[in-house]
Amino acid sequence: MARVILVLDLGSSRLRCALVPLEGGGEPVEAARAPYPVTNDRAGALAHAYNPRLLRERLLRVLAQGAQAAGPGNVAAIAVTAQRLATCFFDANLGTLSAGANNDTRSVFQSGAMDDAHGPLIYRTTGHLPSMLFAPAKYAWWRESRLRTARRIAKTAGLDAWAALQLTGTVAETRLGLAESGLLDVTSGKPAEALLGRLGVPLGLLPDVLPPDAPVGQLTAEAAEATGLPRTTPVHLAGPDSHAAAVGCGAASEDTAACAAGWSAPVHVTTASPAFDPQARTWTSLHGVSGRWTVEATPGDTGRMLDAVRRLLTPRASLERFDALARSAFESGRPVTAFLGPRAIDLSNPGITMGGVLMPAPITHGGLDAADIARAAFENAAFAIRESLALARSVAGTEPRDVALSGGMAESAVFPQLLADVLGEPVSVHRNATATGAASLASTPASELAARCADLAANGASVEPGPRSRECGESYERWLRLREQLDALTEEL
Repeated sequence: MARVILVLDLGSSRLRCALVPLEGGGEPVEAARAPYPVTNDRAGALAHAYNPRLLRERLLRVLAQGAQAAGPGNVAAIAVTAQRLATCFFDANLGTLSAGANNDTRSVFQSGAMDDAHGPLIYRTTGHLPSMLFAPAKYAWWRESRLRTARRIAKTAGLDAWAALQLTGTVAETRLGLAESGLLDVTSGKPAEALLGRLGVPLGLLPDVLPPDAPVGQLTAEAAEATGLPRTTPVHLAGPDSHAAAVGCGAASEDTAACAAGWSAPVHVTTASPAFDPQARTWTSLHGVSGRWTVEATPGDTGRMLDAVRRLLTPRASLERFDALARSAFESGRPVTAFLGPRAIDLSNPGITMGGVLMPAPITHGGLDAADIARAAFENAAFAIRESLALARSVAGTEPRDVALSGGMAESAVFPQLLADVLGEPVSVHRNATATGAASLASTPASELAARCADLAANGASVEPGPRSRECGESYERWLRLREQLDALTEEL
């Protein structure tokens, strides 16, 4: 086998290891995967964290399987990417005190006080709200709720940095990692010292920041023995998985957009300078490519919603069967419309709304089956992505340009065409974009990454809007009108 980058991806649902050819433009190959259970960390229903010992064992195991699949001497480097918003805390010896998951919202009350007092400054500096998702508020929770443990906290970092620490014995972060933890001034690209001082976060908690394209370090003797890799194998941080996917799609030119549609489907629009929403509905952050920023809007759970509907309708059905079920209903003509959660979320004030499925009643008159519900769920996801894309573009001040789709939903036989029809513009489909982007970030000099992205952009499979595009556009406008009325009903209920 040719030389490869081993990409370790700690995603929202599972841990994966992929082999990405270092040269020749070959497709990534998944070599191993493992689930990782989330516990409540003995801190209430809102607290979600990983068992560090178990996660470390599985991390080393999937890397060992990847190394075996690559063959002796064929691994050039390891690149680590991970879910965002998963905050870890370490003691002075770099032992793990907590490895929080991305749905850890234990700091909701500390966040409320923080945002009431400093919300505009937090957003203007970090580009992110609400604070409950980010490191400063989570650190405040430890200070207020677990003071003995809080006194032992010496460093904080994201889950990708945690994984790199297990492999190298060194904790470090990228600027992008700090930005997605709410610790960076996204305009200057430097730690948000003044803000963190107001929020009570000691600057000493921040780990060293890696220079662009520099590795964290090499494998420890223990990690080398456990994985079967040479000790000299370098380990790189590729940053958050959604940003790695944007690089893997080649969405680095100004005004391009990328949607990493997995369990969620964040939409990133690339900008040449930071762009902030006056209403703080979107996030502003760094891009994986130096000298670029992103405006992000999100529809929330999309793939997760589709998976829930699939299991509800046809518990034993494969993803392919669910695709076929939805496809069979596209010509039914029955006006079934779903409001199952996905929508352009106001990130300054995310909340729960009422939802459901609207259908002709009585259902005995026009008929209704599982295929109609499946189709409506797919349309709900596509409508929400269109709404999110429109919001991100309006904040970025851009005109419609290339849209790249990646993630698990890009593997669907139905969704890419549906999204192109709903958007009314071509969609470039990129499979394995997270692994490709992470490997590119690990193996490409920072000065050459923009050119590398131009090559990656050309690798997408273009899906053009089809004959149903006008009908889908009308259905989208109807969905917006109906949802506005449903929102009014939510206030009543």
